[in-house]
Amino acid sequence: MTQRSAAATEVARGLWQRAVGDSTTPEDVAVAATRMCTELRAGLTRWVGAMGYRALIDRALLLARAEHPALGGLSCHGGDEPVITAAVRAHTAAEVTAGMVVLVATLIDLLSRIVGEEMAVELVNQAVAQLPWQRTAGTAPSG
Repeated sequence: MTQRSAAATEVARGLWQRAVGDSTTPEDVAVAATRMCTELRAGLTRWVGAMGYRALIDRALLLARAEHPALGGLSCHGGDEPVITAAVRAHTAAEVTAGMVVLVATLIDLLSRIVGEEMAVELVNQAVAQLPWQRTAGTAPSG
């Protein structure tokens, strides 16, 4: 198990909660994971460039997959929706949820080695600030 900072884990949990809300349905988890990857890619690429993002996310995925096999085929390079949907079906929504939280926390920790934890948290927060929706069971995304 890779050690992650408590702050990174807390931020990752909060971002995931914001993305998925109270829903635990496989469909909502798949949509939230897909949007999270899309926003991370778009937001972080602005700050660290395409190659920097690719290096960070590939390393974060490698580390997160060791604990969460549900992330197996995920790349967060785009076009992940079918992979995420398959992962939720093959595993469980809870396993994908846990994996996504670990992935984001690991990404924050890796980025913090370069720019410091406070700035890493801010960059990831800004990256997913485009998630203008929060779900609650039985409701559609707003925004």
